[in-house]
Amino acid sequence: MSAGWRWPWQRDKLASVTAVPVGRENDGLVGFGPVNRLDKPWQELYMEFEDTREAWRKHPLARRLIGLTTAYVVGNGITLRTEYAPLQRFIADFWRRNDMELRVAEWSDELARSGEIFPVLFWNEADGSATVRTVAASAIDLVDYDPDDYERELRYRERRSPGEPEKWWASRHTAEAGAPVMLHYAVNRPLGAVRGESDLAPMLPWLRRYSRWLEDRVRVNAAMRAFLWIVRAPARLRGQLEERYRMPPEAGSVIIADTDEQWEAVTPTLHAADAEHDGRAIRWMIVSGGLGTALLDIGEGEDSNLATGQAMAEQRRRFLRRRQSYLGWLLVDMVMLAWNRYAVARRLRVRSLGLEDVTVVAPDISPEDNGQLAAAGATLAGALAEMRGMLGDTPEFRAMALRMFTKFVGESMGQDEANAILAGMVEEDEDGEVA
Repeated sequence: MSAGWRWPWQRDKLASVTAVPVGRENDGLVGFGPVNRLDKPWQELYMEFEDTREAWRKHPLARRLIGLTTAYVVGNGITLRTEYAPLQRFIADFWRRNDMELRVAEWSDELARSGEIFPVLFWNEADGSATVRTVAASAIDLVDYDPDDYERELRYRERRSPGEPEKWWASRHTAEAGAPVMLHYAVNRPLGAVRGESDLAPMLPWLRRYSRWLEDRVRVNAAMRAFLWIVRAPARLRGQLEERYRMPPEAGSVIIADTDEQWEAVTPTLHAADAEHDGRAIRWMIVSGGLGTALLDIGEGEDSNLATGQAMAEQRRRFLRRRQSYLGWLLVDMVMLAWNRYAVARRLRVRSLGLEDVTVVAPDISPEDNGQLAAAGATLAGALAEMRGMLGDTPEFRAMALRMFTKFVGESMGQDEANAILAGMVEEDEDGEVA
């Protein structure tokens, strides 16, 4: 580990290190091949992986914020659906075979915690099915990519102990038939960078400051419970009183004092309440570090009202919808890769399919969404009915009305589905009944 700051629970740990002279066998130094200068150096990235994982394990705020993200994004589960029956059967088998109900939540946690995941697809040569396993992001120290196209990743190197042979995983672009394929998905990735970044990374300095601040507060409060007795008396009684009170009186003791003695208890005046605003400011820096959350999400709403709560909830929903969309795309991309390999291995005669043929069924980020969408759809339907009376009921108007209605109720509709609905409306007009 670096010689810098450590978490409070790490301060007593000792490490034993044996240095190997540079140039000797198994000195632990390896080349890094092509390096993207926009990515963090590997040493810094590895320490970030370790620090974010340690923070998630030890710091309640870090654990809570990661859990909130997954609770909203995954909810009671994400599934995939398609109208193409062979693909739907394959998706159901893939979901069951790989326990995807459990893995999706774990992947959401890891995306927020590490900023990237590296799933590996292993192929069953007998039936062409795929089994997925995941390699930790902290174990991949190098992503080899096309020098002319950094988005075309070629292979991935897994960290090994000194003396062990290198371990490379092939990407979807370079894997041979039947060989395992490693995939790479990342969030918070700057344009031009290859590696992702953790949601917790901007919060780490403030989580550390908050830990130190809380430790100092505990010490201050402990000091405030201490007090001293000051006894004022004439000088002629000093020696006698020192002898009498050589041992301080215990709490609850009854002392019959001389009329010349004046007793006074003195406690530290630390003005500890003044630090309340400091702690709140640090917590604000933590929750605003990248998850779209606010202090309301960790139970602090003393100075908030309904209006501010709704405004803060909206910015959280926008962030979480984007993360949910990425997680859904990730699952579709992986399943379609597995399906294409499966179809080739089984020599199936299937029609060409793309990502747009699969629909992601995800939970609502907010239960208020359905009510708002229903109200918007009802209002729009009334407005469209008035427009039809003014403009006339034409095929072009129907197509526009259908497109706008599906948009306002928050649903997606393919062009084939829209054409089928419009064709059915035309047949109803001609025959007087639904065909």
